[in-house]
Amino acid sequence: MTDISTQLRRAAEVYADSYPPDLWGGGGAPDPAITTLTPSTASAAAGPVTVTVDGTNFEPTSKVEINQVEQATTYVSPTRLTVSYDPSAAGTVQFTVRNASDEESNSVPFTVAAITATDVSAWTVEEVKDFVCDHPDLVDVVADFERAGKNRSTLLIWLETFHEDFSQPGPAGDED
Repeated sequence: MTDISTQLRRAAEVYADSYPPDLWGGGGAPDPAITTLTPSTASAAAGPVTVTVDGTNFEPTSKVEINQVEQATTYVSPTRLTVSYDPSAAGTVQFTVRNASDEESNSVPFTVAAITATDVSAWTVEEVKDFVCDHPDLVDVVADFERAGKNRSTLLIWLETFHEDFSQPGPAGDED
């Protein structure tokens, strides 16, 4: 008859690579790790951008998270994932990768730059209108850039009307 410690050692050897790996002290899958983001910065006015996440230990089920929110992710290889990101406000967001077994990578910053006058002047009138409709809080900034840049009068009128409509309180009696 063998003692219990011999039986436990034998069980540990047999099940060392089984799930869950840390139950027997066996090595599980290594944590994913991000080495680079390309690009690592974008303009808040740029619209959606495809970000390539390079690193190690990615799996076909790995998901990119931006500020801890899971994103639709395309698996390319064990060292590359891609994700579409639509930055809307200036600042810094954090990219991480999470594998299906809940291992999480290091956090890597992605900088979102504010819109610039160059951005606005490069857009068509329809692109400016679409951006303002998506970001009504930036209508004054866009109008200022437009006045300083191309100064398209019909667009300026639309921006001023949009601002007035957006900033007016609702009909009387709407307040609770």
